[in-house]
Amino acid sequence: METSRLGVPKKTCKAILTTDMDNKQIIKTLNEHNHGLNQQKAESQQHRIRVRKASGGITERPSKIILLLCDGFRWDYLDSNGKDLKGFKRLLNEGVKADYLEPVFPSLSYPNYYSLMTGLYCEDHGMVGNYMYSEERGERFDMMANPECRNSHWWEDAEPFWITAVKQGKKTYMFEWSGGEFPHKGFSSTYSIPVDGENWPMFPEMKRNIQKSLDMFKSDEIDMAGVFVWEIDKWGHDIDTKSDEFNQKLVEFDTAIDSLLDQLEQQSLRDKVNIVIFSDHGMKDISPERTVDISHILNTTDVKIFTDRGHMCNIWPHDHKLEKVYSDLKKLNNDHITIYRKDELPERWCYKHHKLVPPITVVAESGWFILTPEYPSVTSRGWHGFDNVEKDMRGIFLATGPDIKKNEKVGPMKAVDVYQVLCKLLHVKPLPHKGEWNRVQDIFL
Repeated sequence: METSRLGVPKKTCKAILTTDMDNKQIIKTLNEHNHGLNQQKAESQQHRIRVRKASGGITERPSKIILLLCDGFRWDYLDSNGKDLKGFKRLLNEGVKADYLEPVFPSLSYPNYYSLMTGLYCEDHGMVGNYMYSEERGERFDMMANPECRNSHWWEDAEPFWITAVKQGKKTYMFEWSGGEFPHKGFSSTYSIPVDGENWPMFPEMKRNIQKSLDMFKSDEIDMAGVFVWEIDKWGHDIDTKSDEFNQKLVEFDTAIDSLLDQLEQQSLRDKVNIVIFSDHGMKDISPERTVDISHILNTTDVKIFTDRGHMCNIWPHDHKLEKVYSDLKKLNNDHITIYRKDELPERWCYKHHKLVPPITVVAESGWFILTPEYPSVTSRGWHGFDNVEKDMRGIFLATGPDIKKNEKVGPMKAVDVYQVLCKLLHVKPLPHKGEWNRVQDIFL
């Protein structure tokens, strides 16, 4: 293209090169012209990024990601208390919310911790309960309360997201996240704070861990942080979830979310960090009037091990006693429980095809509580673990950040869908999983 002596295309200069135009006017016009070119360049670059994201491509440098796993946050807590929850309102306006998140069966913490982080069901990843028994090894798993829980064989049937991320060059920090501190076939999270099975993280620990995450994002020491908080689950078990006291706990959690969004903006991280918030299950009201006691019908000398209570009871009979124990339980003839041999468990639970599933499982109707020789009474107001399709077992999923649509609602998701969302946001190639892309594709820009 032909240019003038000022180096500007003649088409551009046509209107400004007049004999009586002074130098100041020329310089001003040139500056305006250059500003326009720069603006066009910036808009073009943003357009290319949007196109690249829309086509599923990978941007030059992925955003960082902070995961908040809020144990026991039921799907409708936001709806019933939304008018008071400023932080969550901001999340809804600035991000994406799923109608609800369906847990895997059983709708317990440990099975869903691992389904969320692997995209697999219990029969694939092997974390089949909060309380488990390995007949092969003669060991029990009791929610991190006993040393045997730290043995690798409980954890190594499937590779969690943070390990896959480390293998692909990402730096991760797992804060009091169950399993996050354990090595997995030679690989570990870059940083971790171990779980204390006697003192689960509450709001103060959550706030501390969020602050540490932001500091390490700012210094580029980590790419992903996983922060776990137990407090909502604790109070869901202990008090009436419709009470003012419980609502105050929701407000306290919401205040921490609002503060997190403020801090991201103040530290110029809002356009560099994606936030993903989800829960493992919901909560159901229970009472001493809705119980089924299986203790009196069983001869305990026929049983080697009982695990769990409430939603279900897992039973390992002694050798040659399986049919007797099964027959004794059937004599209860109680409509509020169902007794299954292992091969009778419903296929839809994607649960029974694992060696840690017991020979006999007793499952309660939602809201009913099974009493056992080890747990002869009800001491809680709320419980979970029931059939995963029950409404009160549903959890939450929300996300916001530079790679997430704004003010968008998507349909129901399943716990196994979350894994692929995390992989896409952090640009990690996923391992085979059971999530479905059509349930999450509308989350992303």
